[in-house]
Amino acid sequence: MSHAAKHLSKSALQVFAEKEFAGAPLTRHVHVRVPQRLDVFLKTIALTEGVSESSVFRYACEQWAASQGYETAVSN
Repeated sequence: MSHAAKHLSKSALQVFAEKEFAGAPLTRHVHVRVPQRLDVFLKTIALTEGVSESSVFRYACEQWAASQGYETAVSN
């Protein structure tokens, strides 16, 4: 087994997190209550993907909103 670094492509979430900085300014705060199990899941995904928890939440919301007809500002 080789220990050489492999080229890993970025996930859709990582690309989203990078592109959202070039999109609409993040000027609104939303506070959401979630069950602990979901909170742990979101934190785990954020750590695994190397992005913020906020990026994970915004990505999930935009994916759902797009499926409902919302035109996202950041193309995925």
